[in-house]
Amino acid sequence: MNEEIFTNEEYWEEIKKKIQREANVSDITYHLWFENLEFREIQGDTVYIASEKEDERALGYLDKKFKLYFETIIGEELGKIINVKFILKNNSVPTFDNQDVKVDNDTLNPEYTFESFVVGNNNKMAHQVSVAVAEDPGKTWNPLYIYGGSGLGKTHLMQSIGHFILKKDPTKKVIYVTSEQFTNDVIESLRSGKSADSMSKLREKYRTVDVLMIDDIQFIIGKEATQEEFFHTFNTLHDAGKQIILSSERNFKEFKNLDERYISRFAWGMTVDITPPDYETRSAILRNDAEKHNIKISEEIIDYIASNIKSNIRELEGALNKIIAFSKLYNNIEPDMDFAKEALKDYISTEESGKINFDRIVDVVCQECGASKEAIMSNKRNADIVYPRHIIMYLSYDMLGITYQQIADNLKRSDHTTVISGCKKIEADIKSNKSGKNTKEKVDRIKSILLGN
Repeated sequence: MNEEIFTNEEYWEEIKKKIQREANVSDITYHLWFENLEFREIQGDTVYIASEKEDERALGYLDKKFKLYFETIIGEELGKIINVKFILKNNSVPTFDNQDVKVDNDTLNPEYTFESFVVGNNNKMAHQVSVAVAEDPGKTWNPLYIYGGSGLGKTHLMQSIGHFILKKDPTKKVIYVTSEQFTNDVIESLRSGKSADSMSKLREKYRTVDVLMIDDIQFIIGKEATQEEFFHTFNTLHDAGKQIILSSERNFKEFKNLDERYISRFAWGMTVDITPPDYETRSAILRNDAEKHNIKISEEIIDYIASNIKSNIRELEGALNKIIAFSKLYNNIEPDMDFAKEALKDYISTEESGKINFDRIVDVVCQECGASKEAIMSNKRNADIVYPRHIIMYLSYDMLGITYQQIADNLKRSDHTTVISGCKKIEADIKSNKSGKNTKEKVDRIKSILLGN
C-alpha cells in the first residue's frame, strides 16, 4: 500500500466511511466528528489526523472513542501496526529525532532490516545475494535486480541493504525511491523549462549517491524522458563504482518494450527472484510478527492464517495485524479460533477456502512449491517446474476425477500420455517416499489446505 494514496480525498473518504461502519457510528455523529477529519502525515508508524475542532478536549474524545477503530482500519490498509494521533487543524505535525534514517528527504523503514527478514526456500538466494551486496557495495554484483510478485519482500530486502551500509558507514549517501517518485522528480525538472538549475538539482540528487535503490522499475517503461534520465544516471553511477539496486514484479527479460540497452545493462549484475513463501515460511513470518508485537497467538490460529493466505506476505501480516487490532478493541483479550475467524471474515472466505477446482489446485501447488503459474503453463522442463506440474496432474486426477485428456487440456498439453506419466511418477514417489523430496508429506499438506483442514 502506497502511503501517498491517503492524500487522495476520495480514498480518505472511503476509509472514514469504513471506520463509520466498523464503529457503528450514526450519520449525525459522522457529520459532527468524522466528516472534516483530514489525513495529515505518516511518520514511521504514527499516523497524524487533523480535526477542525478548536478545543483540545475534542481530541481527547476522538482518542477515547475512535482511536482504536482508526488504528485498526488504517493499519489494515497499510499492512502494519500503527499508532494514530489526533491533532488540531492549525497545529503542525511535531518533529522529533527517531530511528528512521533520513536520506535526501526519503525514509528507510526502520523495521526493514536483515534481522527482521524471515528467510525461507522462496527467498534464500535473494537474501544471500543482498547480504553480499551490502557487505561490499558497488563491487560484488552491480546492479542487483530483485524481482517477484507484490508483497513478497522485495522492498524489505532493498532497504535492509541500505540500513546495513549506513550502519557500517553513516557517511554513505543512500537513496531509496519508488519509480513513481523518480518519475515525478524528472517531470518537475522538465516543468521548470529544462533550466540548467533544475536539471542540475535533479542530477545532484541521483548521480552523486553511493547507493541508488529504485522500487518497481517497470513503471518507467514507456516514459521516454524518465527512461532517458535513468539511463544516464545508471551509467554515471555504474562507471563510478556506485551500487544500483532495482526491483520489479518481473524479470527484465520479460519486458517486451524495453530497449536492448537497458537489458544489457541490467544483465551486467545479478538477477534474483523471490517466489511466494511455502507454508513453513508463512508460519515463521507470523510467529516472528507475533513475538515482535508481544502478542500470544496460538499455533491453531497461525496454521489457519498460513493455510489460507499464501501468495502475499503483506496480506499475511495484515491478517495478523487485524487480529491484534481487534484484540485491542476488546480489552486485549487473548484471541481464540472463533475470534480469529470473525476478525478475518473479510480476508478468508470459508466458502472459497473449501471450494476445490483445477485453478485452486494450481494456485495451492504453486504456493507450496514456490513455482509461478506462468512457468507451470509454459513448456519449461526444469526440474523445479516439472515436479510441481506433476503434482498438479496427480491431484487433479485424484481429487477432481477428470480425465487425463482434460488435465492435459487445462495444462495446455497436446498429449495426455504426459499426464499419465506425471501421475505415475508422483504415485511412485508417494509409495516409496525415497525421492528426497518428501512427496508424501507435501501432497498430504496440499490436500489438507485444499480441503480446508
